[in-house]
Amino acid sequence: MKRPLLLGVLGAIGLAVLMPSTAFAHGFGDRYDLPVPLGLYMSAAGAAVVLSFVLIGIFARRDIGDRYPQKNLRQWKAVRLLGHPVTLELVRVLSALGESVLFSALTFIVYLLAGLFGTEDPNGNLVPTMTWVVFWVGFAYVSALVGDIWALTNPWKIIFGYAEALTWKATGRDLARYEPYPERLSAWPAVLLFLIFAWVEIVYTGSGVPFNIAALALAYSVVTLLGMWWFGREEWLRNGEVFTIVFGFLAAFAPTQIKEPTDDGVSTDLGFSVRPWGAGLLAIPQPALPRAVLLVLMLATVSFDGFVETGTWTEILLDFFPAFSFLGANAFSGITTIGLILAPLVFFGVFALTAWLMGWLVNSSLSSMELVRIFVFSLVPIALAYHIAHFFSFLMIQGQRMFSLVSDPFEWGWDLFGTADYAIDIGVVNAHFVWFLSIAAIVVGHIVAVYVAHVYALRAFPGKGDAVRSQYPMLVLMAGYTMVSLWIVAQPIVEA
Repeated sequence: MKRPLLLGVLGAIGLAVLMPSTAFAHGFGDRYDLPVPLGLYMSAAGAAVVLSFVLIGIFARRDIGDRYPQKNLRQWKAVRLLGHPVTLELVRVLSALGESVLFSALTFIVYLLAGLFGTEDPNGNLVPTMTWVVFWVGFAYVSALVGDIWALTNPWKIIFGYAEALTWKATGRDLARYEPYPERLSAWPAVLLFLIFAWVEIVYTGSGVPFNIAALALAYSVVTLLGMWWFGREEWLRNGEVFTIVFGFLAAFAPTQIKEPTDDGVSTDLGFSVRPWGAGLLAIPQPALPRAVLLVLMLATVSFDGFVETGTWTEILLDFFPAFSFLGANAFSGITTIGLILAPLVFFGVFALTAWLMGWLVNSSLSSMELVRIFVFSLVPIALAYHIAHFFSFLMIQGQRMFSLVSDPFEWGWDLFGTADYAIDIGVVNAHFVWFLSIAAIVVGHIVAVYVAHVYALRAFPGKGDAVRSQYPMLVLMAGYTMVSLWIVAQPIVEA
């Protein structure tokens, strides 16, 4: 059982949305036994990644770049109409006035009221399901598998944009101060906010209380709007608004590319094109170090989130409890907090060591940190794969709760849409289906990661022989992480 820690100051600038806590489980009501030993699955998955490396080494090319197949859908009249400034403005107005919790000012107000004044039962209040299921899990999937709609519907971006327009019309002055953004600060604010986000999700017991979530949502809104006011909207979105960055990472994998219209006379319509899944990772610019750290942090924390649900972690808690008994009721939280800090450090250390070994094998002049930045986006397919494996059942089962919650968001006895009595069907997916979906997602995700890393290697090193040889450490990392991921996902099954 998780226990709270005294991090009130950090909590005051916490995130607007919180991932699932102990209030929601990721499991099933039925039991499923693996048809063959888990070790066979793990070995076969690792072997599949190794085999893919051999095939990719033969067929991959360095010049893939922006030359992947893509189709600009604006040549179709219907799509041009959707991308017209009038249509786009209508979408933004609707996003600002009413839709999901983070897309609309109106629903955001309802969301805050539900958290502050509604029932404290997390299963009867709109806030936990809306934030953890609809936003965090659902939006991550949509961003990676469909496209970066967050870039168009970010509520803080929309609200501040309208505030800027109104201020200009009323006073002839800019709302934002446009203070110079410190270059050294880069995206470190987003890294800090995501770490707080992960701590709240994994450690903080109070994350199951709707009031706490609503308070943190309000606090994060204040921080975000203040950042936009001080540095300018785009500058803060680029460096401090953590979900803009995180969903942007995942959207690089998406089969669509959305480009907003510009005001420079070059384009006034929304650009929209389609491409193969994962192809966008081959054309993405090399990130600065803080963004690389944030991407590793994403992967490490979701893996650690799965690990804390295993019996192995329970044994670790019991083993270290005597050393932390002075914390009393917060002992387990103290241990978990240390684990949460160590997990990304270990992940980044292993990835940096892998990068160093790649450079050493081919006698490259590139530093290990330069290689980390070059290869870090090969982790995006892995992050997506583990997100699917870890949260799919949560989305499909707990997501059904929205049918009843939209009719009675405060649990005040309302039935606005006639769905207040909707009962969750836990049989909509079963453990058998989710297990094989997890295998497929993890294996395919790592194979795509191997391919992306190989293309990066062909660009970074002079000859194909060096490129292939440089990928031996990456292959060990990918195959090993494939097996570790399957082991974590399988624990609720084998320990049942």
